[in-house]
Amino acid sequence: MKLEYALDFSDFLEYQLYVSSKSELHRKNKNKLRNFIPILYIALGFILLSIKSIELAIVFFVIAILWFLFYPLYARRKYKRHFEKHIKENYKNRIGKKVMLNVGKGADFIEASDLGTQTKIQDSEFDKLIELKNHYFLQLKSESSIIVPKRAVSEQEAFKKLFSDINLEYVDELDWEWK
Repeated sequence: MKLEYALDFSDFLEYQLYVSSKSELHRKNKNKLRNFIPILYIALGFILLSIKSIELAIVFFVIAILWFLFYPLYARRKYKRHFEKHIKENYKNRIGKKVMLNVGKGADFIEASDLGTQTKIQDSEFDKLIELKNHYFLQLKSESSIIVPKRAVSEQEAFKKLFSDINLEYVDELDWEWK
């Protein structure tokens, strides 16, 4: 099966957001910040209570609660903006460029080419096939991935079967969305 497609900005963005959502380090950092600020404001609120500044202490408690409740919405936008800037800076030469992927039945490698580079990747180097609503990510054991937009694959089931034939782990993430 030979695929020819061009990756656009949204393809790179969805990949970055997906990888970030699965990163334990990113999850820990978001949780630290979500919890640290309210704890700090609550501690300051108790200090204010001890010096008889009840109104200001209540303001600090309310800020702590609001931060805890609304930080996930803020973080979602903050991370998305961060990745948008990252893509504009680091992938600007790859956006809109033609990518060719040749997946042969019975072959022990996959050929990929883009921007004048041609690569043969052994089947044994693939880790898993991740399916999202609009993309497939062919994850390598090196933790990098090949992004394949579903719009480029005319025969979805045949594409998935090629990878199940080489015993590649299939990950169904059709319900995944950026949070």
